[in-house]
Amino acid sequence: MGASLKEAGSTCTTVNEKPEYARIPPGKKGYLQEKVEHALQVPKIVYIRLPDGRTTVNLLKQVAMTLAIRYDETKALFYWQYKAEVSFDMWSFTASGGIAAPMPFLSGDKTEGSGRRHSLNPFPPGMKPGFLRRPDLIIVKNPADRWPGRGNVDRDGASHRDNMLRLVEVKFPGDKWGEGQEEAYQMIAGDFKNRMAVIDVSDCNRALEKARQRALANAPAPQSAKGRQRRRVPIRTIAPVTEPVWYEDWWSSAEQHVDEFAEAVAPIWDAVHRGYTYLSEETSAFLHEQAPWIFTAGQWVADKASNAWVWVDETGQEIYRYTMEQLRAGWNEIVRTTDMTWEFLKQIDWAQVAITTLKLLAAIVVVVAAVAIVILIAPVLVAIFSALAAIVATAGAEALAALAIGLGVTTLAAG
Repeated sequence: MGASLKEAGSTCTTVNEKPEYARIPPGKKGYLQEKVEHALQVPKIVYIRLPDGRTTVNLLKQVAMTLAIRYDETKALFYWQYKAEVSFDMWSFTASGGIAAPMPFLSGDKTEGSGRRHSLNPFPPGMKPGFLRRPDLIIVKNPADRWPGRGNVDRDGASHRDNMLRLVEVKFPGDKWGEGQEEAYQMIAGDFKNRMAVIDVSDCNRALEKARQRALANAPAPQSAKGRQRRRVPIRTIAPVTEPVWYEDWWSSAEQHVDEFAEAVAPIWDAVHRGYTYLSEETSAFLHEQAPWIFTAGQWVADKASNAWVWVDETGQEIYRYTMEQLRAGWNEIVRTTDMTWEFLKQIDWAQVAITTLKLLAAIVVVVAAVAIVILIAPVLVAIFSALAAIVATAGAEALAALAIGLGVTTLAAG
């Protein structure tokens, strides 16, 4: 029977280690339990509005845990012992007949050389379909070394030291292994009986059942800004954070609207159709200042004469404009900090603000091909990101090609 991870003074949520695998390293249990307990309080299902209608996505628990860890990573410039959802290239292992270790994908920004962080793109350029895996968590031996792999060479041929202490897979209630997933993670870990930990989360506080009962009751969501309550995000930073970090309210209210299409959480760029009602007063005020176009019905139109994109309302009045220079500068910074690609941007179906600290970082959850993905960017980039996503979602082929050229997207970068 697996060991139960219970910290003094914690809730009764248990994290059970599978006995056929390794245990969580000593001193690391509290960090993981903290993230798991908070994620368990988040509903599993969110109803979101996609371009082709409402859909149900089972995403919140894993994403809540990933966001909290990724925030810690980002604030530490990725010199952090815990690394969430590292993408691994399985092709090297397969092509070498199991001799070469699967290689983690590193950031596309090579200015820091072989010591750069792992890629934050869940579909990194260079991946081969069917040969990509993303374990929930990698715990490294030395946080001063950003390399998260056990192999001694990266995809560029640069040398590294084995830095993988533990691969950790977290299974929340109802989660199952995907096809080939367990075997692939064993390959990534190598000596998996000593390097890989699999934990089953037991919901003994009945947080899942309480969320389900709220959904069945179809409790009305609070409509006033003051009525929207946010939950603190469990973060740990080396330098103290001067203001609280919050999960936005739509996380906790997402299951309350199970039947009404109009109540599905709208993407951030569709705030005029109720998307803004799921954001806190502070975030809503910030977006009103930084991106007032979000709250007005209209569309983005290319202004070729001034090399800009203009948001025009339903009466034809200009509400906001971005010059191509502004869009290019914002896009370059988004690419640098998130490893986003043009192809990735074009595939985004939905996005919403998930975590806010208006002076530090904003977290956005996006959905690409029914996969929920975490993005952390500076708050000032939220408006640019929303504009680009909205333009890409509605622009014709000619306008889209012109935007790509204006942003400096090359064929290589787009792939």
